[in-house]
Amino acid sequence: MPSLLPFPSVQSSLSETIRQQQIESNRREYGNLYDLLTFATPAQLAAAGAERRELLQWLEQRASFGYAGTKVDCTNISPGCRHCGAGGWSCLFVNGRCNGRCFYCPTSQDEDGPPVTNGLAFAAPEEYAAYVAALGFSGVSISGGEPLLTPDLTLAYLNAVRMRCGEDVHLWLYTNGTLLTADLCSRLRDAGLNEIRFDLGAVRYNLKKLRLAVGCIQTVTVEIPAVPEDEELLKRKMVEMAEAGVHHLNLHQMRLTPHNFGPLTERGYTFLHGEKVTVLESELCALRMVRFGLEQVTPLPVNYCSFPYKRRYQHAAARRRAAQSVCVPGESVTEPGFLRTFSATGVRYCEAVLLQNPSYRYPFEKIVLETGRALYLERRPLTPELDLSAAERTALDAGQPPERIARFERIECGLATYF
Repeated sequence: MPSLLPFPSVQSSLSETIRQQQIESNRREYGNLYDLLTFATPAQLAAAGAERRELLQWLEQRASFGYAGTKVDCTNISPGCRHCGAGGWSCLFVNGRCNGRCFYCPTSQDEDGPPVTNGLAFAAPEEYAAYVAALGFSGVSISGGEPLLTPDLTLAYLNAVRMRCGEDVHLWLYTNGTLLTADLCSRLRDAGLNEIRFDLGAVRYNLKKLRLAVGCIQTVTVEIPAVPEDEELLKRKMVEMAEAGVHHLNLHQMRLTPHNFGPLTERGYTFLHGEKVTVLESELCALRMVRFGLEQVTPLPVNYCSFPYKRRYQHAAARRRAAQSVCVPGESVTEPGFLRTFSATGVRYCEAVLLQNPSYRYPFEKIVLETGRALYLERRPLTPELDLSAAERTALDAGQPPERIARFERIECGLATYF
């Protein structure tokens, strides 16, 4: 597991310039609605920061902090999470519609169109399987929408990946479980599904359908947002999950989007700035639940998957995979997945992007899958050549890049700064 630390920095440190840039970015995203948001006051930030420090100091003695301190607790995370953290994960959104009405859902869930991953559409299961094989993914998840709204389509993609890639690829599926039957569960298993993840928040934490998967699918995981007002209910349900045979509980932080703006603001949450707007109470709830699970010595491992983890590690994995495919002698791929080229006096950075069609604005390479489908890797310059002093080059070689290029060189440590 990369970046496993006994105890990381409590939070990353942002310059005032970056803070203002993020605030302005959030303001642009929400326009006039931005003024309706309740952001944390200085007093609330101080109190929340103090509580988080206390929680993390307690957890440092009992939990493992992974991925530069953005994941807590990594002592026993699910197989799918391990593939995600290692950068080997492809998520296919097999459809864009859902029968649930979860107030926290960040997307509209009313999209029509072919299955898609990272902006690439794959109308044929065999083409997607060839893509997985060509790019060397070690894990594949099927998501939506709700994948069980289109069970035959979901099974077709699972079967295609398993047939093409064999047992080397870990397959998992996200579902609210409402449409799961014993027969469909068996069909999913027979198609090669290794892990099934239930969003129990969609059914008020009812375990009836989940129980169909226990003993049928190898790994049963619950993955839900940490909903602050459900904290006491979730504590009781954690015991029930453990007794039912659930293997893992993943909690993540709620974030605000234009789609869930109304439901989240109506609940009176306190919002935080950052690369995206997130819910303050959600992170504190998640950390308290990790502590609760350890205090109760429950056999159910609880993992907090923070928004910074998703933003930093999942994005870096996609960049790194593309960059490694076009990296040439004299170049190297940095930890966040950017292409770095040194000159006699400086350095420059590029990003490799995998596309369905080239923009023809930048150099690109063509990748032909075994099915004949073509994809394109485009090399986009991110900086001009940047001069480096001798001292800066020495610091960079020692793993301490100057602040002006730090984002290209390393993944930021710790949970998000509260502001």
